[in-house]
Amino acid sequence: MKETISSIVVLIFIAACAQQPYSNSVTGGSVEILRDEYGTAHVYANTVYDVFFGYGYAVAQDRLFQMEMARRSAVGTVAEVLGANYADFDEQTRHLFSPASIRDQLRSLSKDDLAVFQGYAAGMNAWLAKVNMEPERLLPLEFTKYDFKPQQWSAFDVAMVFVGTMVNRFGDYNTELDNARILSILVKIHGPDTAQKIFDDLNPRYTDGTPTSISVNDWQLPDHPEKPGALQSVGKHAGAVAMAPSEIATGFSNCFVLGPSKASGANAILVNGPQFGWYVPAYVYSIGLHGAGFDIVGNTPFAYPVILFGHNADIAWGSTWGAGDIVDLFELRLNPEDLNQYWYEGAYTDFEVRSETVTVRNGKDRELTVRRSVHGQVTHFDAQAGVAYAKRRAWDGKELQSMLAWMHSGRASNPQEWLEYADDAALNINWYYADRKGNIAYAFVGHYPQRSQGADNRLPSIGDGGNNWLGTQSFANNPHKVNPESGYVANWNNKPAHGVLNPDVFWYSWSNADRVDYLHSAIDATERLTTEQAWDLIEQSSYGDINARYFLPIIEAAAKQYPTPSVKQAQQLLSKWDRHSRDADGDGYYDGPGTLLFQSFLQQLLEDVLADDLGDAFDWFNTTGYPVEGKPTGSGVNISTGLKTLVEALQGNSRFDFLNGKTAEQVVAESLTTVYDALTARQGKNASAWRMANAPRPFSHKNFLGIPQTVERAAMLAPIEQNRGTENNMTVLHEDKIVAYEVVPPGNSGFIDPQGNKNANYSNQFEMYNAFERKRLWFYRTDVEANSVSSEKLLTR
Repeated sequence: MKETISSIVVLIFIAACAQQPYSNSVTGGSVEILRDEYGTAHVYANTVYDVFFGYGYAVAQDRLFQMEMARRSAVGTVAEVLGANYADFDEQTRHLFSPASIRDQLRSLSKDDLAVFQGYAAGMNAWLAKVNMEPERLLPLEFTKYDFKPQQWSAFDVAMVFVGTMVNRFGDYNTELDNARILSILVKIHGPDTAQKIFDDLNPRYTDGTPTSISVNDWQLPDHPEKPGALQSVGKHAGAVAMAPSEIATGFSNCFVLGPSKASGANAILVNGPQFGWYVPAYVYSIGLHGAGFDIVGNTPFAYPVILFGHNADIAWGSTWGAGDIVDLFELRLNPEDLNQYWYEGAYTDFEVRSETVTVRNGKDRELTVRRSVHGQVTHFDAQAGVAYAKRRAWDGKELQSMLAWMHSGRASNPQEWLEYADDAALNINWYYADRKGNIAYAFVGHYPQRSQGADNRLPSIGDGGNNWLGTQSFANNPHKVNPESGYVANWNNKPAHGVLNPDVFWYSWSNADRVDYLHSAIDATERLTTEQAWDLIEQSSYGDINARYFLPIIEAAAKQYPTPSVKQAQQLLSKWDRHSRDADGDGYYDGPGTLLFQSFLQQLLEDVLADDLGDAFDWFNTTGYPVEGKPTGSGVNISTGLKTLVEALQGNSRFDFLNGKTAEQVVAESLTTVYDALTARQGKNASAWRMANAPRPFSHKNFLGIPQTVERAAMLAPIEQNRGTENNMTVLHEDKIVAYEVVPPGNSGFIDPQGNKNANYSNQFEMYNAFERKRLWFYRTDVEANSVSSEKLLTR
């Protein structure tokens, strides 16, 4: 094992290795960091400050430039170093958060909780001090490439990375202006009554018969939060806002947890695949934290202080996006005499206003005004129309409370303790749990609003004070269950339980068609899954077509009723397809004609059924969601809202007749004929030779916000897109031990030295990931020591 002894000044001392969760030889003010062959750092210390000092120090060694750009992305200072092309981005970012609120939250923290942020920042700065002393050896290449220097870190910066990349990404989805525009277009075509039916089919508020994570026997809504009454109080101007469809978010995450009745050879197995997208350096960071009440290993996005996917000595946990609606828009009438005022409770009221300067490198700086209303941040401001829109967010002012609840839940030792932390988490997240005793659990966390009577969560409300939220629903209204009756929990961002309000975004809905059915079917088909079978399900679901189960039976029925040559031949081809899209021979094309025929058919069916009824609103629903060559998905494939609408229409569940009086079989036969004949003309009469180019998976050098986080030449390309986690992890829980695995592509390090040489751990998990392999994630001190390749000891004071 290679050993490095260092601190801001050199520290030398000898420590005996203890067979305990953390070493007794580590004293207050000192930190020990052991790294394994894949670069995972294990931090050992005896105070909270020191544990997170070591964490920040290790992160800075591995990801200094990525973290610098994550911080700038979160607070809106990218143009300061990258120039005018990013000034618009910075302006938009400044409107999303209140710096004063984050600073107030930091000031209100307990000493130990504040030490998390302060220690982390101090650790980052300790490594930065070493970089400044030896830039010719330690300064990441990107700083030279983009010609600026890394800046000091503060507790505020650490907090803002979480706020900007987790809270403002997954907790802030809202398409109420899009929804209003869609409804306005439909009203012009069909009139208000029919338009409302179509709108409710496209974006339903409640759905029945939808796959859920826990059953009606596991949990029932104790008190429906919405009282009966007609929907009303919709903003008057929203539908007139001219706009192109907002970007469709895709992918998200899956997780399944097997209890003792479904796991073979273990008391429980937890498998998680968080779908954040694919990037260089890796989106997540692997770490072990040991000491001061922490004994945790796992990985987490952007090296957050909270480990989102991991385990301690007793329990394991995971998470996926919950999709619950925790954000509303309020339409504000501006004072024509003073644009810094809005109408509220019978009088014009001052906005809370702050002036901001966006510094632009080699360009003219921009001055902007950021406004905040009683509802929250103003995100849309139209002086000419005299209206603004403010976001009311259930988590506003609770960003750090939510992060810390998530963090402390990793210190629980039983499901009851774990659920206590769930109540404090304001973000809309699905939490998963398993322990060595074989208990498993699920919780749909988040602080969900009690809306005023008649409020339609899909559309902006009038913000004059008459439609304010009435409070926050009790956690009893959040679906949660310890040891569900099925013996397992499976989720792919689907509906948590019956009775839950649907998401409000136009691109995401819960319906009878849900990709989680793939996981349910696979798990139900096997009495008990071994560790290998559980891991293999990742590969199966990565290539499995999530739409096939809903449309192939209708195609079969159509072929029986309309047995024309084209329909029969198309159906025969699809009957031989295994419903998976692979490229086993690596020739750059999907194996067989099935993928091409089926995906082409769905696109044609979408256009044939919906385009005539939606008019210009079809632009919001015209995609099947599949990747195509040159246009990968953002973070994976889901059943698009348009296709979910088709399934409901074909099954006869729609309020509006999208089929125009025809039967489902007739409509399907017509679309199938069009596609089969077109493919015959394009690729020839030998249908068995038809092929579709596969969609390679880029690992982008820009982060999810489009901001460079390394040099462009560092970008990578996987041979085929896989519908799976950005990383995959599996935790196997036995009565006497926990064994964990993960794969974090392309690697745990993001360091490129000044000469352009990549760290050995920069991409050593890339091929492992593509081949569905995995590595061990060490936890116990003896294992960490036995597999360490380096050791470093630091002084923190």
